[in-house]
Amino acid sequence: MIADYESDVATCLQCARSEKTLVVPIFSNPTHHVSTQKVCALYVYCENSGEWMIPIRHTEQIRGFTDQLTEFLQLDNIFIHDKKQWIQAGGSASTWDLKTLWWYTYSEAYDESHYPTATHQFYWRRHSNMIHVNALIPLQKHLEMCQKIRHYAWPMCMNSELSASYTQFNSVYPQVFAAIESVGLHVNTNFKMPELRHDNMVYSNYNYHTITGRPSNAFRGFNFAAMNKEDGTRAAFSSRFPQGALVEMDFDSYHVRLIARLVGYELPATSVHDYLGRFYFDTKELTMEQRAESKAITFRLLYGGIDREFLTIPFFKQVNDFIYTLWGKWKSKGCVETPILQRKLCKDALQNMTANKLFNYYLQAMETEVSVRKLQQLLELLTQYQSKLILYTYDSILLDVDYAEAKQLLPAIKTLLEQGNFPIKSKVGDIYDKMNDILL
Repeated sequence: MIADYESDVATCLQCARSEKTLVVPIFSNPTHHVSTQKVCALYVYCENSGEWMIPIRHTEQIRGFTDQLTEFLQLDNIFIHDKKQWIQAGGSASTWDLKTLWWYTYSEAYDESHYPTATHQFYWRRHSNMIHVNALIPLQKHLEMCQKIRHYAWPMCMNSELSASYTQFNSVYPQVFAAIESVGLHVNTNFKMPELRHDNMVYSNYNYHTITGRPSNAFRGFNFAAMNKEDGTRAAFSSRFPQGALVEMDFDSYHVRLIARLVGYELPATSVHDYLGRFYFDTKELTMEQRAESKAITFRLLYGGIDREFLTIPFFKQVNDFIYTLWGKWKSKGCVETPILQRKLCKDALQNMTANKLFNYYLQAMETEVSVRKLQQLLELLTQYQSKLILYTYDSILLDVDYAEAKQLLPAIKTLLEQGNFPIKSKVGDIYDKMNDILL
């Protein structure tokens, strides 16, 4: 039913607090970032009591229920269509993410392209720039779309196991990436996609429901995870603070150190490529050319397969043994579990697998699981400061730092990130494409 009176909403809230419940928030415009818009309506389905469409800001409403929206946002132990967006709207983090549950259950990303009605597609195509386009689409059509979502999702909500791995993922990933997205990145007049700007800010969009869990990061055609370093794209990004700067911190030889941790090999805190180069070239001191060649050899071996002649090097012998032990588990059991979350990587989802390809997928999963733990700790640290974590890109982070906080904050961040023998290198600059090395 479409709620018209406060008594309807009160009944809905009462049921949602006591029954298994699915909530699908409908925001003002599906093409705009959720951080820049408001909730238009809520679809609420309760296991024993039926369904409601709650208008919040809609042209058809007899009255809006904006005052009651806070009560819905505070609901916990409910299934949410997209928990990351729900948190950015102010919703409780003590909820279950439907999209993540789908990913865990079916080993594929949640596809919602078939849910919108022809009416939705017409309005979204014709009026994509209208901020409140969903307020024009009839509530009955929103109800029809949400009923399709419920038809596919509810049996899964009822029957799927909320495993320890899912529970841990659900408690961390949506909060971490919602926090990074919501602060945005400050841009200047060099930013070439004005349709993405909102009060001189643009917003990233992390999708962590990928094969390995390693998030992509793109929004409306702009790829935040792969910004070109040569074409001036990065010149558009600057600090939001009148007295501030961007600080980039990169993990040094991140994958090599992750692999060493994985196989139980102790690498020095100094240059990994110098260390391994001494084995390659049988020398104590490397030339500049040898150092560059050492890096290329290491990556070729780790990603392309380890040649027999390099198995005399203890590090590569242990890595090779690990690769084929992992491959043996895959062939015998059909699945392997990621090292921290124990999330399953299975044959049903990963086709045409080889030993080295499986190892690379496994490594990407580990990279993300280690990094997200560090991001979580970093975000907790930043709650005491005005400075912001604005971008995460696999082996690096980008911070927007207030000068007044830099002296105290940056060494603390460095210490946090380097825990576990993961040294970092740091750069600072007024704009993103002109960064200079700094020592912390």
